[in-house]
Amino acid sequence: MAASPSSMVSAMTASPSTGSDEVAGRDPQLAAVTAERKRKRKESNRLSAQRSRARKQRQLDELSAQVAALRARNGAMAAAAHDIQRRCAAVRAENALLEAMNLELGMRLQSLTEMIQLMEEAAMYQQFHQPQPQLLDANMYNYNC
Repeated sequence: MAASPSSMVSAMTASPSTGSDEVAGRDPQLAAVTAERKRKRKESNRLSAQRSRARKQRQLDELSAQVAALRARNGAMAAAAHDIQRRCAAVRAENALLEAMNLELGMRLQSLTEMIQLMEEAAMYQQFHQPQPQLLDANMYNYNC
């Protein structure tokens, strides 16, 4: 007598078995081999998963170390940048002071140059406009005695 389609479906859904499981169920030696293969496969999968977790942990540790190193480097670079900005501000302030001093000294030099020029002009004026010594005058040595 043939099995009804509904009993076949219920038998298939009740135990998800492969064709080799059905054969192994009939042959105890085959069942033992199948069980051993299944155990080895589970052990292999467990070890593979363990290696995978260990590999991922190593990668995570390496990335964490890189993050720490990059944060330290970033901190050092930020400190260096701050120091450079501070020194740049000091140099700018010194430059502004030197520019002001240069302007002041330039004005002083111009003033002194003008004074020297005026003094030279005055000396030349005096040289040409001094009263000339008088030529001998007959009355010059006239003594009234």
